[in-house]
Amino acid sequence: MRTTYVAVVVYALVYIALDLNKLYALRYGADLGTYLQTFVNLQHGSSWNFGEWKQHFAVHDSWVLVALVPLIALLPRAETLIVVQVVAVAAAAIPLVLLAREVGVSARAANLLGVAYLLSPATQGLGYDNFSENVFVPVLALWGGLFARKRLLWPTLAAGALLAGLKEDEVLFVIWFGAACALCWDRRIGLGLVLTAGLIGAVFVGVEHLGGVHPNVPPYGLRVFNAGGKLGLVALLLAPFAFAPLAIGLRLVLVAPLLAEIVFMQPWNYEPSRLGSHYVAPLLAATAIAAAFGLRRVPGFARAMVPCALVVTLLFNDTVLHLGRWPYIVDWNAYARAVAIRDSGQAALLPRRDEGVWAVSAANPNVRLDPRPDPKFAGCPAYDTNAGAFFASLRGRAPAHLCGGVPVGP
Repeated sequence: MRTTYVAVVVYALVYIALDLNKLYALRYGADLGTYLQTFVNLQHGSSWNFGEWKQHFAVHDSWVLVALVPLIALLPRAETLIVVQVVAVAAAAIPLVLLAREVGVSARAANLLGVAYLLSPATQGLGYDNFSENVFVPVLALWGGLFARKRLLWPTLAAGALLAGLKEDEVLFVIWFGAACALCWDRRIGLGLVLTAGLIGAVFVGVEHLGGVHPNVPPYGLRVFNAGGKLGLVALLLAPFAFAPLAIGLRLVLVAPLLAEIVFMQPWNYEPSRLGSHYVAPLLAATAIAAAFGLRRVPGFARAMVPCALVVTLLFNDTVLHLGRWPYIVDWNAYARAVAIRDSGQAALLPRRDEGVWAVSAANPNVRLDPRPDPKFAGCPAYDTNAGAFFASLRGRAPAHLCGGVPVGP
C-alpha cells in the first residue's frame, strides 16, 4: 500500500495548492459559497443560504453533510471545504486498492489501479470543481463495495445509508445495487441496502411533501443532446484504466442507470457530460470497481494503466494539469476586497458576476448573491495559457489586464 499512500498524499498536496490558486483568483462558481454559508448557518439550526435563497435541505437530501458543521464552526473559511473536498476524492484510492486485493488482484497491480484512479481526469476534475455532496461518493461507494465483498453486514449498511444521505439520486443507485447484490452475491446485505435506502428516500419524500417543496433536479427526456460528448465521456472514463472494466463483460449493465442519468438529462445549467462534473462521481466509482474486477480476469491490463492515465490526463484533463495550461494569476487587491466583505460581518448584495467573491465571502451569513440575471456578466477564458505572464506574476509583475486570473489584451 505504500505506493498508494504516497500517491494519495501527492494528489492532495497538488490539488489543494491548485484549488487555493483558483480560489484566490476568484474563479470558483457559486456552489462553493453556497455550501459554505449553509454550514455556517447550520450552526444555528438552519440550512438557509443566500446562494440558493432557500433551505438547502429543501433542495437536496443531504443530511450527511451535517457532519461537517463542527469543522466549519472551527475553521469557517472556503479553504476548509477545499481541503475536505480534495482529501475525500483522493482517499477513495485506498479502499479501491484494498478491494482489488480482496478480489484476488496482485499487490503491484492493485497499487497501479490506485494510481490510475488518481490520474483519471474525472477524479482530478472532481477535486478541482466546485464543492458538492458528490465529492464523497467515490470514497463511500468504494468502502461500501469492499465491505460487501467481505460480507460485513453493518459496515455495508452504514456506507449505503451515508451514500443515500448525500443526495436523492444516490438513494436510487443504492437501491439498484442493493437489489443486484441480493440477487447475485449476498441476499441479507442486498435486501438490507434496499430497505435502508428505501426508508431514507421515503422520509425525504415525506418531508418534501409536508414542506411543499421539491428537489432541484434537471428535466429528463428521450432526446440525447451532445451524443458525441457523452460517448467521449465514456471513453475517457475507461481509458485511464486501460479499458480494464470491459473485461467484466455483461456485468457492465449494472452501470446503466448511472449512465442514463447523464445521457437522458436535458440541457440545464451546463453540459452534464463534462468529465469533471459532480454528476460523473457515481460513474467514476463504478468504473473503478469494474476495473478492479477486470484486473482479476486479465492481470495484463495493469501494465498499461498508468501510461494510459498519463496520456489522458495530459491531453483531455478538465483541470489545469493539461498541456498548455498554467495556474491563474491572482489579483491580490481583488482577493483582499473579497476577504474584507467576509470579515466585515455586514450585509452585502453581490451581483452574479461576482461569484468568485461570493465563494470567498459567504462565511459572512449576511452576504447575498443576487438571484437576478446580471446584464454585465462577462465570461472569462477558462484557463490561463500564457506561460510568460504566469512566471512574470511570480516575480511580482502581474499583467495590467486580467479576466478571472487570465491575462487578456488591453
